[in-house]
Amino acid sequence: MRRQRGFSLTEALIGITLLAVCVFAITMPFTVGAGIEQEDARRSLASMLASEMMEEILAKPFDDPQGGGSAGPEAGESSRSNFDNIDDYDGYSESAGAIADMAGTALTEPAATDLSRHVTVDYVYVSGQDTGESASFVRITVQVQYLGEEVLAITRLRYAYP
Repeated sequence: MRRQRGFSLTEALIGITLLAVCVFAITMPFTVGAGIEQEDARRSLASMLASEMMEEILAKPFDDPQGGGSAGPEAGESSRSNFDNIDDYDGYSESAGAIADMAGTALTEPAATDLSRHVTVDYVYVSGQDTGESASFVRITVQVQYLGEEVLAITRLRYAYP
């Protein structure tokens, strides 16, 4: 009587383990690559959103047409469409999933779902300038966050043209 030969349980387990390690090693670069690609897409979108907001702000006049010297919107300026100068954007914020263009149309890009946008505007005085007079510069910072973590921030310094 001839004895049949085959794999023992130990050999089968070693073979399955070796196969699993090989599959993991082959698929790992693709998984990491997909994550990096998603992060790059998020950064590109954040850059576009920050630049768009900065351009909108810089298109506004330095000084308030109605006068006034404090940062932030004045009475009656409850939305971006009512802002009439740069400092009205101070404290402006759009929460995750609520980023909109100037017309108020919400951004529907799936990658923007967890992005938020925040603006700060500060008056800057040069060395030796009397702080009782109008500031010569304004510093504008537009920050884009993903799930509360900063992805990108753009800062510009704008001079008050005479």
